[in-house]
Amino acid sequence: MGVQKKTRKFAQMKRTIKAHDERLKKAATKKETPKEDQLTRQITQAPSNMFFAANTALGPPYHVLVDTNFVSHAIRAKQDLLTSMMDLLYAKCIPTFSDCTIAELEKLGDKYRLALRVAKDPRWARLKCSHKGTYADDCIVDRVTKHRIYIVATNDQDLCRRLRKIPAGVLGLTTALYLQDHLPPNQTILLAARDLPHSTSLNYASPWAGAHYRPVPGSTPQLTREETQAKRTYAHFTHLAAQEPGSGVQSLPGIEYLEAPPAEYLDAGNIHNAYAHLDGFRQLQGGEGELPEGVKWGVKYQTFVVNSPVYCAWLLREFVLRGGEVREYTFVDLREGFYLAGNVRTVVNCSGLGMGDEKAFVIKGQTCLVRNPCSVTITRQNSDRSWSFCIPRPLGGGTIIGGTKQPHNWDPNPSLETRAQLLANAAKWFPFAEGSEGKFDVIRDIVGRRPAREGGMRIEAEKMGDGRGVIVHAYGAGGRGFELSWGVAEDVFNLMKDNGLVRAKASL
Repeated sequence: MGVQKKTRKFAQMKRTIKAHDERLKKAATKKETPKEDQLTRQITQAPSNMFFAANTALGPPYHVLVDTNFVSHAIRAKQDLLTSMMDLLYAKCIPTFSDCTIAELEKLGDKYRLALRVAKDPRWARLKCSHKGTYADDCIVDRVTKHRIYIVATNDQDLCRRLRKIPAGVLGLTTALYLQDHLPPNQTILLAARDLPHSTSLNYASPWAGAHYRPVPGSTPQLTREETQAKRTYAHFTHLAAQEPGSGVQSLPGIEYLEAPPAEYLDAGNIHNAYAHLDGFRQLQGGEGELPEGVKWGVKYQTFVVNSPVYCAWLLREFVLRGGEVREYTFVDLREGFYLAGNVRTVVNCSGLGMGDEKAFVIKGQTCLVRNPCSVTITRQNSDRSWSFCIPRPLGGGTIIGGTKQPHNWDPNPSLETRAQLLANAAKWFPFAEGSEGKFDVIRDIVGRRPAREGGMRIEAEKMGDGRGVIVHAYGAGGRGFELSWGVAEDVFNLMKDNGLVRAKASL
């Protein structure tokens, strides 16, 4: 028998899935994984003191922040806290406890009374906490984030994971440290700045500067004042190079060659005033073969070079370890400084461009960081009156090849043509090592904006009309911030003292 055919119903439609069907819900939850080239990534900027293989802001004596549980575990293991740290790090260590850590141990009761007794040992350093709450982990993470000068002693895995995720110009840092050393104990300093040594902003040129000490002869009021400030800085750098090698300051020979010397370099009085204080200073003689071909004027002396990111981090580290307080803050108006802490009577303005000063302007500078080593700093003026220089950075920081000065230029981008010209000029006289084939091994281009001011730096006190206090201005050093830093800091302190804003420490 044949199979009976079913008659298809008229206008029959396919069955559709209802809107609330479970299969639709599952399909909606499936999301396509974006392609690799479509991923949007946010990369945290690396701090400038982490530019090299290790944290250059960290050095002996090591300040070790101790976690709550670490003390208890050390007691159980019958390990002496200080001895174990020094055996591990092969250097002097200072166990450090914050108020939050002590408070946590006190809350844990009698079970941790021995750990509390160890933590309160008078040999250890104690950090005062002004923030709310007493959760030690938050306190430790906050301190390490702001100041990369601590080693953390902990066996808490959660805290370790948090620490792994942690992503002021030289005049401000130097002035803060100088004032800290010269103020009486009842006067304290809060360092508030938008950019600190862990920043990598284009407008924060200090950590990327090719810093060395080089006199600038002249007889104008500005150059005469800067000459005095530079001499004080030279004396301080002499001390740092001898006593604080970890600061990134090193003494080495400096040479200058000028092919078309300006008139101020041909004045014997100017040269004596600017160079006579330098160790080993002497003028090079062309007749004795000391001047290269085409060079008409030259000098040699003992000078200083500075590894700028290391030095800025060292200044901040010293300020914090001596009890200074630091806050990252972006100012809109300088008068905000009077409200950042209680009873603020003086605000020192080391803001670079002065916060609205019409006489202030930027000078764009471009240099090139290379790996080629060099044991001398050389400055050379070319026949077209352009300048070239090489500045070795201590502690294996490479060598800076420079440089350009472009006033009022706001272009943030490095120029490949400028780099080629800088390297070509320097290649004519750079003391290449054997095996380099006379070529530079380039690490990176550096662009920064030097904060300058017409007529030179502004160093003066300004009284507020509302009687709130006084703002002391110290900004506009151009490209000479490192060379003038300690002299400027001393001028700021003397200005504050003359206006009755501070009293010098009593001396016995």
